[in-house]
Amino acid sequence: MPARKSDPRKELLEAVKRYNEQQKELLREQISTMNPYKFEQLVGQLLEAMGYEQVEVTKASGDKGVDVIGQVQVGITTITEVVQVKRMQNTITRPYIDQLRGALPYHKAIRGTLITTGKFAAKCAEAALFPGAAPITLIDGDRLLELLIENNVGIRRSNAVELLDVDLQLFDELEMD
Repeated sequence: MPARKSDPRKELLEAVKRYNEQQKELLREQISTMNPYKFEQLVGQLLEAMGYEQVEVTKASGDKGVDVIGQVQVGITTITEVVQVKRMQNTITRPYIDQLRGALPYHKAIRGTLITTGKFAAKCAEAALFPGAAPITLIDGDRLLELLIENNVGIRRSNAVELLDVDLQLFDELEMD
């Protein structure tokens, strides 16, 4: 059987992809083991990177279950949003949604977001968008990682790899006199 011709460009891109996946898992591990208050601060930084203003990480007590408060511009309206963060691997269930929704009036907020490093129970999506109730956005661990990476929070991008390709078409098009 003839030896397969290697494609250095493809090998390099695959190596970069593997490296990035390793970094993503390292980020996941870092988040899952960090101090809960630092995790709240990280979420605050994420909100700021996403364009939220007046972001405040609440004190540990008396916050009615709210960990971060921020304002976001939606059209011409400024909306106050409250965020509860759960750095846990357990499945989040409906009572957490109800608790956050109940805290909205204390902070003059009209919507909330529940962020977890884990997952949500199946019925949570329905409860989060219950007709007539304030909407609660659900962000699980996978989506949180995506948002952190998209917004460059907890991750640094490096453009150290520059690939050069010979422009063979140019050489083919050169005319001989």
